[in-house]
This record gives sequence, structure tokens and C-alpha cells, in this order.
Amino acid sequence: MRWLSAALLACLLTTAGCSALVGPDQAEQTTVTPAPVPTAGASEADPPPGVTRDGLHSVSRLSVAHRAALENTSYTLREEYRAFGIDDDGSESARRAATIAVASPTRYRDEMVQMRTTANGTVVRFEQSTYADGTRWYERRDDGTVEYRHGRLEFTRDKFAARTAFYLGRYGVVDQSETTVVVRNGTRLYRIRGTGGEVPSTERLERYRIELLVGPDGLVRRFEVRYRTESDVVSYRFRYEDVGETTVPRPAWLENATNESGSPIGETPAGRPTGGA
Repeated sequence: MRWLSAALLACLLTTAGCSALVGPDQAEQTTVTPAPVPTAGASEADPPPGVTRDGLHSVSRLSVAHRAALENTSYTLREEYRAFGIDDDGSESARRAATIAVASPTRYRDEMVQMRTTANGTVVRFEQSTYADGTRWYERRDDGTVEYRHGRLEFTRDKFAARTAFYLGRYGVVDQSETTVVVRNGTRLYRIRGTGGEVPSTERLERYRIELLVGPDGLVRRFEVRYRTESDVVSYRFRYEDVGETTVPRPAWLENATNESGSPIGETPAGRPTGGA
């Protein structure tokens, strides 16, 4: 189907294999209290970089600030892609959900579930889990087998922060937007809503909308884009939780995994530890 080969498929292919856990998205229950938009003279209440009283002024500046706010801290990131399309052959849907716990650029756990429902009702499901302990990288495939690599991990910066910054730049450019200041649990945040944007599609776009919840330091705590074409309804969203409080324990699926020699992963054939979490 045309819709699956466009924006959604691009999202799935560019992130599959390097991210991952999932679970149903649970809306936050925190009370939000509207507050006045800050004035230019109150430096302690200045909007985040790229944000003005009138809306989102510079997506590139906000993306840089977002990535910088995540440096040297831990967090849990939840992502979700959804698409639903209808054409002459019937309807199809696809969903990809991921939960990523990050302690550092080289220590993280990434779990993903991807599902596609075809026009005849067939459901195709794929799962993948990735774990990095600071020196090695492990991947659990859909069939339960585990692959791992020795040696120093090559990442010097947080690749997951880079990914969400990329999607901010990709989807955050809109024709119109507005800023509202809210207070959540005593913290001043900036809610931005925008309409009108562009995505890789040969079809005419309808109802393109974005919403962001941004901290004073530029951390985009929540982001969502929804749009519709003549044949598709697509959404992408992410949110951050437990910033500065996330830990990354060794996953249970790694305990029973073995290496090529049949020894438990994390040990040599003689039983000597080779490192680990």
C-alpha cells in the first residue's frame, strides 16, 4: 500500500534494530495549571531556546537545547509510531512502540515491539531487545537468540537524544503555533501547539498538528505529531520519564543466554568472567 511505503515505513526502517521495549502508552495524570506567558523582562522566566511568546520560532535551536539538556543525565524514553490506511484493497495498520532506559551513552536498554495488521486480518509481530553494559552490546532477536559484541562501544554521545532531536527537526516545522505556559508540580513548562507542516508524501496533507511540552532548559518532555493524507492517518510521539533517576539493570533474558561455545554470556569457556554490567 502507498501509505506504508511512505512516511511510516521510513520511520520504522530508520529506527528498527537500534531501539526498543514497549508497553501501552499511559497518559500522565499530573494536574496542569495555566499560567501567564512570561514577559521579556523576566530572565528567570525566559522561554526555552527557539520558543517565543507567539510559538515555536526556531526548531533547530530547540533541537540543540533538547539534546544538550539530556547530556550527562539518565532518563527513560517512550516512543510510538502508528499508522492506519485505507485504499481499494482494504485497510492496514502498523504500530511500533519502544521503551529505552538510558544511564549513559554506553549503558542502556532498548526494547521494541512492532506489529502490522494486513488487509485480510493477519497480524505480523516482531520483537527486539538491545542491552549495552558499558563495554559490550547485546541483541536479543525475535526468535530468542542473542548476539553480542566484544570491545569498546563506539558511541561518544547519546544516540537516543540525537534521534528525538532529529524528529523534532523533521516534524516540528509548522506554519502556525502558539505558546501557553503551564505549571506542573511546581515546575514552569511551555506547551506549544502548531498546525500545518510537511512530511515525505506524494499525497495532499490534511490536519497536520503538533504538540510539545518543553522545560525551561529546552528539554522536550513530550512531543506528538498527527497528520492525515487522502488515504492515511499517521502519528508519532515520544515522552521522557524519570529524568536523572533511571537505572539500567542487566536484563533477565541475558541470564540464560549462551555464547557460541555454549558458555553463559559474560564468561569464557573456562568460566572466568569477561566483564559485564
